Amino acid sequence: MDYTPNTDKDRESMLRDIGVQDVIELFKDIPENIVLKSSLQIPDQLSEFELLRELRKISKKNKKPLSFQGGGSYNHHIPSTVNTITSRGEFSTSYTPYQPEISQGTLQAIFEYQSMICELTGMDVSNASMYDGATSLAEAMILASRIKGKKQVLVSRALNPFYHEVLQTYARANGIRIVKVDISDGLTSNFKTEGSSAIIVQNPNFFGLIEDLYEIRKKAEDILFITSTTEALSWAMLKPFSEYSVDIVTAEGQSFGNPMNFGGPGLGIIAAKQAYTRQLPGRLAGETVDIHGNRGFALTLCTREQHIRREKATSNICTNQGLCALAAAVYLVTYGKNLGKLAQLNNQLAVYFADRLNQIEGIDMVFDKPFFNEFVVRISKDILSKLPDIEIGIPLEKCYPDLEDCYLVCCTEMTPKEDIDRVIDEITQ
Repeated sequence: MDYTPNTDKDRESMLRDIGVQDVIELFKDIPENIVLKSSLQIPDQLSEFELLRELRKISKKNKKPLSFQGGGSYNHHIPSTVNTITSRGEFSTSYTPYQPEISQGTLQAIFEYQSMICELTGMDVSNASMYDGATSLAEAMILASRIKGKKQVLVSRALNPFYHEVLQTYARANGIRIVKVDISDGLTSNFKTEGSSAIIVQNPNFFGLIEDLYEIRKKAEDILFITSTTEALSWAMLKPFSEYSVDIVTAEGQSFGNPMNFGGPGLGIIAAKQAYTRQLPGRLAGETVDIHGNRGFALTLCTREQHIRREKATSNICTNQGLCALAAAVYLVTYGKNLGKLAQLNNQLAVYFADRLNQIEGIDMVFDKPFFNEFVVRISKDILSKLPDIEIGIPLEKCYPDLEDCYLVCCTEMTPKEDIDRVIDEITQ
């Protein structure tokens, strides 16, 4: 769309109708001492090719270190099919599919996305996605409090610390008390459920470890069981959550065909048992038939106040993250049954790196438990000084003071064995 500025004649006409002589008089309420009385000290404008040349020159100053960081945002290969389909005009320009008569493509894409999420998690129903992993978890917390009628929620200390901050924000606004559940050897340990509506556990947890969901469910029989996942690719390798009788599954879906983009946008995932369908936030796309008996799609459930009476709304969330959900659907269809092999490759690379690091004096594995593609190591400062151009992992001491000199290390299929061997060589030289 072209941008057409106002002409001098347009401005004179508007100022005359307003009843002022000029723009200075229009902004007379601005204190004189902060009014800029000279031109901005910025360079002259550039032509398009001059600007591109300048930007390329600046970009050459960037350094791209070898990185083994994860912690909630993961560097995965995105097949070309994803961008090819998500960039099509009928998808990239579409908005909320309120009118099924003209939104069948978008509605079907959302429906297929929901179906694949249910297949991966084993849950009965999934909605049309949330903002990101943290806010989808917060919505699940509110949902559980509403269902159980109790204003207390148990949250594992092995939950992503940034997710915990988001939970605290939502909890304050809803009068919910958060009680932290301690961890033992990196895993969620003892807790009491009395007075609580739910327990929230991340799996794989923030340290990359696989939680004992059977044991947690056994201890939490009388409350809702909510899980959070930041690395959704792990689902292709682990048992579905339905086998542990999890009530609500939430996740960040960035790993499914969405680039990291310096932290966003994300793809919030939420899925639940059939009994909680009406309590889910946002919107649900469903399958139906038209008057001729042909397969069709429509928004089956809309539980926000824009659609129903405010007092009956479950949330004010407005998005369906349409393009991000579409990217996830295309990604999952592209990999299909090979998604499990991709997950295994991630795990194998991480296990290989952990084994190599563990053999070096001055580096120790912190937790001796099964993990997916992230693990925690303690690295001496002497060894760390040998890696000035390598981001070996996320330092954990800031959020976990007891984990001094510890780093959360991540491997994906974009971390080839050659890069791992290079790090080991630099340490041992």
